[in-house]
Amino acid sequence: MIVGYSAQAGAYAPIWITKDAGLFRKNGLDVNLVFIPGGPTAAAAMVAGEVQAMAMAGPAIVASNLAGSDLVMTAGIVNTFAFQLVTVKSITTASQLRGKRIGVNRFGAAPDVAARYALNHLKIDPREVTILQLGEQSTRLEAMKAGQLDAAILLPPITTMAQKDGMNILLDMSELGGEFLITGMASSQKFLTQNKPAAARLMRALVEGIHYFKTQRRDSEKIIARYMRTDNLDAVAATWEYFAAKIVPRKPYPSVKGVKALLDLAAKDRPEAAKAAPERFINTTLLKELDDSGYIDGLYR
Repeated sequence: MIVGYSAQAGAYAPIWITKDAGLFRKNGLDVNLVFIPGGPTAAAAMVAGEVQAMAMAGPAIVASNLAGSDLVMTAGIVNTFAFQLVTVKSITTASQLRGKRIGVNRFGAAPDVAARYALNHLKIDPREVTILQLGEQSTRLEAMKAGQLDAAILLPPITTMAQKDGMNILLDMSELGGEFLITGMASSQKFLTQNKPAAARLMRALVEGIHYFKTQRRDSEKIIARYMRTDNLDAVAATWEYFAAKIVPRKPYPSVKGVKALLDLAAKDRPEAAKAAPERFINTTLLKELDDSGYIDGLYR
């Protein structure tokens, strides 16, 4: 089975850990874990049948499904805007962002959606800034250091590195309290139907990976450091504390309210999104079967 992930960010730690801790193999799966950057690209790979499952951004699944695909979220890893708006040292207030350059990975991907939401929250029209797509977080941070960006949407551990360079966290969006299905596991309905035994084993491996992430801190941090290609132990520790202890749920149900929030945002450009039922974009059958059996609760006893 080919399983992908769409960003080198702490939100994707559970899928890295599931792979490197041998939990796919434990559940009878031979998984090739591949990096496919950007939610829209990841969604296209699943539609083409090149990948069976993806840890990826919710906004891209919503957009792909609205366009006619059968892609759905099967688990919710991050059900809130767990992004941070980071600015260069000279910018300390929201009003200073007007006329400035803000970096995201790709237009339509989760950081892009987050940037526009953050700006609206700060009472700034996104048209008052220039939003640039610059790829991965490390690239965005380097662009800020070089004076090519004034702000960027980032996640730990990159945010910790940015703070060490004197930059500011202008807004921690996780503290806003809103539900948004930002990151989760996705598959096509066709794959879930035609390959249910394998899909069920994949779900069991993921919940075991989340349990490992939450309970095996040292080993999890080693895996995070490897995937993030960093030896900054403070940054890796901050990633674990932010995601394992604060953001990622034990039972990774995709938030229905979180999907509705993404549809409301999408409706500004695609009116048909306002009429779509949130349940259309999720399939929790396998997760619920696992939960109802008591398996997830048993992991934490």
